[in-house]
Formats: sequence, structure tokens, C-alpha cells
Amino acid sequence: MIRVIIERQVNPEKVDDYHGLIRKAKNKASNVPGFLSGEIFNVLGNSNHIVVMSCWDTIEAWEIWAESEQRLELLEAMRPLLENDEKVTILESTSLK
Repeated sequence: MIRVIIERQVNPEKVDDYHGLIRKAKNKASNVPGFLSGEIFNVLGNSNHIVVMSCWDTIEAWEIWAESEQRLELLEAMRPLLENDEKVTILESTSLK
């Protein structure tokens, strides 16, 4: 299992537009085999710093979504709303010994 953390700085005047697009993205991602869950957070005290956390069965499942035409189109629509490029971090689960 992996978790994908995506951080975005959204233009404060465009946060509502962004929320509409990110809801669309979550709905589309949820139809991809291997998608387990997704959550959207605001950084406390900074409502335009948005963190998206998703959980996937495998890195391959995430990569299918990450490279899909649907996601790329949504990212293109988001770009004018962002103050800078998104930051993606991929975490894999480990077993403690």
C-alpha cells in the first residue's frame, strides 16, 4: 500500500474554483482500480495551502491515474488557480521490527 501526498498553494481568490476541480478529480480517481481512499485538507491557519492525501493498493495503480488523460486535463485546468507547481510525495507502508 502507498499514500500519495499532494501539496498545492492555491490563489486565495480561486479557492472555491479549486475545490470544484479537486472534487471532480477525487470522483474520477475513485473509479481507478487500486484507489482505496482520498482526503482533502487545509493547512491550519493557511486555507490556501491544500493537502490531498490518497491511498492506493500499489504504486502502479497510482501511476496509471497520475499519467491518465483525465488527471492531466484536470491538472491543466488547475494550473491557473495555483501559485506554484504542486509537490507530490509518495510514501510506502513499512512493517516495524
